[in-house]
Amino acid sequence: MEAIESLKLDLNINDVSEAISKTSLLKIKSKHISILSDSKIRVDPYESTRDKMYTCMQLMKIMLPKVLVKGISTISRAVINKSEDDSETFNLVVEGYGLKEVMLTPGVISSRTTSNHIIEVEDVLGIEAARSSIIREIQYTMSSHGIAVDPRHITLLADVMTFKGRILGITRFGVSKMKDSTLMLASFEQTTDHLFNAAAYNRKDNITGVSECIITGNILPVGTGIFKLFYDDESLKLHDKERKSKKVSSIVNSLSLFIGSKWAGDMDPKKSDL
Repeated sequence: MEAIESLKLDLNINDVSEAISKTSLLKIKSKHISILSDSKIRVDPYESTRDKMYTCMQLMKIMLPKVLVKGISTISRAVINKSEDDSETFNLVVEGYGLKEVMLTPGVISSRTTSNHIIEVEDVLGIEAARSSIIREIQYTMSSHGIAVDPRHITLLADVMTFKGRILGITRFGVSKMKDSTLMLASFEQTTDHLFNAAAYNRKDNITGVSECIITGNILPVGTGIFKLFYDDESLKLHDKERKSKKVSSIVNSLSLFIGSKWAGDMDPKKSDL
């Protein structure tokens, strides 16, 4: 109880007794616990036989110091730091898991609570929060080592890892779930395995990604290469027919003019032989 009072926790001897009785591994009921004073309790073994009592006492000796009286069981350590910007604000640095439980703790500002456990952030706050957490952790790690990286590269990496609606690592297992393109998968790892499986199962690759276009020498479908030219085949055929008909009509008109002029020259009385 002196340790509890020094930590200024809102606990009393009844809370400690209730916590011991609720610990399932101890198998201790409330009838085995006696409150002697405000700072002392007595716990009797739940086994009465001589053979089992020794084992029960050893188990109680090991488990009683580990009883969680109050708090979050998945957290092993917590440190309180005073904020450098504001002397009245304190930062609580916690080692362990349980983001949701920490956010629901009275006195903790949930909107300013962060975690570097990306999977837990996704489970509690969603995929967009996980994406922001990935960007923040990469920037923190790089800046700690004195490495400057353009934020656009980090943002692009976070987008690639989360665009499927779940977190996928940049590993052979994560990349294989991002796309179904054989050439893209073969350009990362296990090249022969991907090519062999594609040949065995008769898979097709439409060559639409960046990696595939680089391998095959095609224009990348990004930037100016994303534009395509389309035309209407029917209108093109109709245009060809109209052009041919106009050409034929112009030839016919030219021939008619030529024949008319020739005929008129032949009928000229001045040029006729009498």
